[in-house]
Amino acid sequence: MSHMRDTASHARARARVATELGLDRATVDALLAAATIRQFARGASIYPQGTHRGSIFIVLAGEVSVSVVLPNGQRILCVLYEPGTMFGFPIVEGERPRLSAADAFGAATIAVVPRREFERILAALPAPTLIRFFNRVLERQARFAMRLVHCAALDLRGRLALTLADLAATFGVHDAGGVRIGVPITHENLADMVGASRERISKMMAAFMAEGLISYRRQAVVLLDITGLQAAAAVAR
Repeated sequence: MSHMRDTASHARARARVATELGLDRATVDALLAAATIRQFARGASIYPQGTHRGSIFIVLAGEVSVSVVLPNGQRILCVLYEPGTMFGFPIVEGERPRLSAADAFGAATIAVVPRREFERILAALPAPTLIRFFNRVLERQARFAMRLVHCAALDLRGRLALTLADLAATFGVHDAGGVRIGVPITHENLADMVGASRERISKMMAAFMAEGLISYRRQAVVLLDITGLQAAAAVAR
């Protein structure tokens, strides 16, 4: 088992797990003590779709993409997870294979917690803490489901505007020019996220740039007018 080095970035990730999921630091530390720390190169598979739910994962550094391959073979990139995100939760009753795949979006450091250890540590928590934890998990799942509903009701312009606004909310870095999405994003990535061809994404990104909503250069997206992007998503519904 690899030991976790207490780097500044890992400390921030630990703090975010506690804040986002309503856990105390001691519980987060216990989960990480039970984990194996693994390094994944950019694009490497963390787990494929359809596999057994034998582990829970915590992002310590880098980003993770979660995607679904549809029956027609189309890949939909559903969400990007930042450091401090726990994902890959088991089904409480019964056992079903994973409905999605997780990959390292960039080079990533992941804590892999065996399911039995995860369940043992959570079982020892006081009832109020356990309830708070599952409420936070359900809230995150509800936000994810609502985003899928919104995307189903939007045209391409609206889906792309909503996706860019969501990425800025998660990875945004404020600077003088606007809000820069702090991870490199290609047109192909965006095409996977909104279910469109790369060519259509390129045309829509060019339209957004012409309207002064964004700038895009060398995989760096800067949102110049977030209100305008949000309005684009609302009008397109």
